[in-house]
Parts: sequence; structure tokens; C-alpha cells
Amino acid sequence: MLQRLLLLLAFALSYTFQTQAQAFESGMLVRANGDTLRGEIENSFWKEPPTFIRFQTTPGSLVQVLKPRQLRTVLFTNGRYFRYEALPINYAAEVQLDRLPRGYTIDVHTDSLLADVLLEGAAEMLRVEVNGITHYLVHRHGQPFLDLSEQKYLRETAAGTQAITDGNNYRNTLGVYFGDCPAAQAAAAEAPFTAPGIAVVVQAYNTGCAPSRQPGRIWLAQAKVRRRVSVQGGILLGMRYNQVASPRDMDGYEVLDQRPRPTAGLFAEMFLPGRTTSIYGELSLSTFRSRQGLYSYRSGITVGGVKAYEFAYADYSAWLGSARIGLRKYSSLKHNQQLVLGVSYELNSIFNPAFSTITTGSSDNPTETAPAAPAFNTQVGFTAQTLLPALTLGWRANRLTLTIDAQRGYDFRDKNNAVESLFLGSAWSARLMATYQLGRNPDAVRPSAAR
Repeated sequence: MLQRLLLLLAFALSYTFQTQAQAFESGMLVRANGDTLRGEIENSFWKEPPTFIRFQTTPGSLVQVLKPRQLRTVLFTNGRYFRYEALPINYAAEVQLDRLPRGYTIDVHTDSLLADVLLEGAAEMLRVEVNGITHYLVHRHGQPFLDLSEQKYLRETAAGTQAITDGNNYRNTLGVYFGDCPAAQAAAAEAPFTAPGIAVVVQAYNTGCAPSRQPGRIWLAQAKVRRRVSVQGGILLGMRYNQVASPRDMDGYEVLDQRPRPTAGLFAEMFLPGRTTSIYGELSLSTFRSRQGLYSYRSGITVGGVKAYEFAYADYSAWLGSARIGLRKYSSLKHNQQLVLGVSYELNSIFNPAFSTITTGSSDNPTETAPAAPAFNTQVGFTAQTLLPALTLGWRANRLTLTIDAQRGYDFRDKNNAVESLFLGSAWSARLMATYQLGRNPDAVRPSAAR
């Protein structure tokens, strides 16, 4: 099986190594100094404002990582339009029941960030999402930005109970903001709290009351995120080292599986909006060698003042199947690379054990080893992971990711230290893995759609 996966990896590398895993799309940047850059921008399908922008002048060229403060605008040819602005954001806006404040609260901070442009004209409209709350920022010449957002709070009733109250009085707020424009006031009285609904109000001012009487340019269709998440997958290959004590007798232990074991499997990764965080899962298979204690007890016979004991154990080799799930965080590096940090938990199962020998003995007699009978069978298991997650450190370039991870586990040495072993077991495992993404990147624009 491992040989087949190695051949598959070699074929995939030779066929698609030059393909970009990131979703770069044609676009334009305007830097803070006014310089205009045309080329390709990585589309990370942001939900919240981008914290960095990755740009390359031509496909395959050196990737530049730019911070928002270095930019004025970010424009995708066939997509979203961001503009760097200092905007008043009400951080007290909340809709989650367990986070609602008691009484109507306002906590406005001015933040400079890349905001989605939804409508541009004499009066304009931007969008920012912060902490799961969508803010629509409306602006007209000579007036400050107006922040509109969902907001709920707890209000005490006459009966002494707490009632959830809607604090988003956006219609009256828009009516006051456009108080000198009857068309905008009339539109505000009927507008739903949606991007298209509020855009109607802003556009009513542009066409009916602005000096130019011209409609603003609408970006609602382009600003709609094509996909929130991206699911990618492929194959993994590497080596695994297990440091797990195997019971031998009542007074000691030894570690048998002290060598790296080839590991192969499949992985899947769901990237969240922003494409810097993912939910990672994998299934892998490796070999394993260990020892299973059959019995070990002290007898009633005393030899030299010490009670004698008897024991028996069986040696075996088997397949170790592992299922892993966790979270990964990606940070941009130079030259189109990324740093990978992750945490995960693993479940293991041993199957198809092949028992080779059975050893019996006692404290006052030599051990005897005999071949295991063909029909011999007993239940075996692998060490369980402690409550501490496995830690992952890695490097990613395009489709290829290299990682090293380690985790703690239990073995029979921890039976008398149950509380301490919940976090720091005596056993541990480490892996050096390479994953390779197969298939087309779902984020990438198809050539037909880009034209």
C-alpha cells in the first residue's frame, strides 16, 4: 500500500508541481504613496477586513505581502473592491444572547482598515464585519461616517424580568442623516436592513438630492463573496516514532517500538474565510510492534523474604490506524510560503495483530519463549492521547506542506498517577509528515469565468 501511495505522489508532483495552490486573480492596487500596481492579488474570500494582501506582478513571480496601511485601494478585476479608511465602529453592537449588555450601550472606536465598497458616488456606502457583526458605513460630503449595525440589548421590564430589545433604529437614523432629502427619507422609511435595502436609500440621495443628480456606481454584485469556505484534500506520507512502554513483568518495563515507522494516508482541510485558519482532518496508516501482557501477579510463595511473582506476555506486530482532527493557522512568509501552526487530537486503533511468541516466567525461574499458536488471539490497544492537544509546526509552499508534530499519551506506567497523567502521560509520539494537495483549488477562478 505504501509503495502505491509513493508512486501516486511522484506522479502528482510531476504533473502539477507548478500549479499554484493559492487563488490569485487579476486586479489592481493603489499604494499609500499613489503608485498603481497591476497584476494578481490573492483572493482569500475575507469575511472580516483583510489584515494583509498578497500581490504578484505576473503568475509565478515573487509575492509581495502588503499591510493595509500601505494601501489606498484593492480592486479585483472581476470581484470585490476594498478601500483603506478610518471608520467609526460601534464595538458594543452585539446579537449573541450570552453576550448582550444590560441596557443600550455605545462603544465607538475609529479604526483604519480595508472596507468593502458597496456603492461609490456623491453619497457612498461601505461594509465592515467585526466580531460577527456586519456594519454598513454611510457617508455623504460634509458629514461624518454613519455606522449602522445590528444591535440587541437586555431591558428590564416592569415585572423585573430581562427582555431582549432591538436597538437598531436604522430607519430613523438614516432619515435624520438625509434630513434635507425627501427622496432618501421616503426610501429609508421602507428600507430593510440589508445591503441592497440601504443602498436604495443612498442611491435615492445621489439621484434626487446630490448636486450632480447622478447615480453612484454599485458594487453589490461584485462584493458578494463567492464562497465562504474552501475544502482541499490530498495524500500524506511521512514517518512516525512511538515511545510507548510495553509491560513485561510486575517490576519493570521496556520500550519495543523504538524506530521510525513509514506512514501514509489521506487528509482533508476546510479553510475558513480569510484562508488563514483551517479545520484539518486526516486518516493514516502505519506499522507497529509491541508486547501485550497476558498476566502478572504475585504468588503466596516467599523467596528470600520477597513474594515471588509470575508473568506471561505475547509479542506481536500490527497495523496502527489513526484518525486526527484539529485546527491550523497559516501566517504568510516571503517567496509565496507560509508558516503553519496547529493543534489536534488523535484516535488510534490497532488491527490485524500478528502474534509471534508467548513468553512465560517467574521471579525465581528462567523465562520460556514459545511460538504463538496459530489460533492464539487476544485484545490489544494503543496508548490514548492525554487532554493536551498535539502541537504542529510546519511550512507550506503552494500544494506541498511539511510538518512535525508531537503528542503525549498514557501507558501502563501512569496507572498510579491518574490525575497527573491526564495531561502529562509517560508515552509520546512524534511525526514528520509531508502532505500534497491533489485536484483543482476550488477558490481559483476558472479561465472561462475570468474572461
